[in-house]
Amino acid sequence: MRRSVLLVALCLAAVALVVGFGAQFNGTDAYPDAAEIDADYGAHVGESVHIWGEVTAVDGEGVVVTAGTLSLRVTEPAGGNVEVGDQLQVYGQLRPDRRLRTTAYHVQSPGELRRMYLVSILGIALAGGTFLRRWRVDSDRWAFVPREGE
Repeated sequence: MRRSVLLVALCLAAVALVVGFGAQFNGTDAYPDAAEIDADYGAHVGESVHIWGEVTAVDGEGVVVTAGTLSLRVTEPAGGNVEVGDQLQVYGQLRPDRRLRTTAYHVQSPGELRRMYLVSILGIALAGGTFLRRWRVDSDRWAFVPREGE
C-alpha cells in the first residue's frame, strides 16, 4: 500500500512540476518581456524581441498581437494565415508606432493544441497497454513481474 501511495504522490508531483513550469515560463531572459516593453516602449525600439501573444485583430493593415497589456502590429504572418484567438510566437525587431518587423513566427490554433493533447493521451495509453500485456502487478510483493506463459 505504501508503494502505491508513493507512486501516486510521485506522479502527481511530476504533473505539478510540468504544469507549473508551463504556467511560469515566459520566454527567455535574452529578450525583454512584454511588460518591460510596454512600460518604456521608446527605449526598446530597434531591439530584437520574442513575444508570445494572442491574435486580437486581423484587418486590411495586418495582424495585431496582444501579450498582456502590450499590443503590436506585426508584418507577418499575413491576415489570411491567422484568425482572431490564435496564439502567435513572433521574433522580430521593434519599430516606432507599436509595430514589429517579423523575422520568424509560429502560429498555434486552438485545434492544434487539442490534437497535441489527444495524440499524447493516445501515446500514453498505447505504451501502457503494451507494457501491461507482458507484465503484471504482483500484489504480494508490490512489483511488476512477467506474465506467465510468455
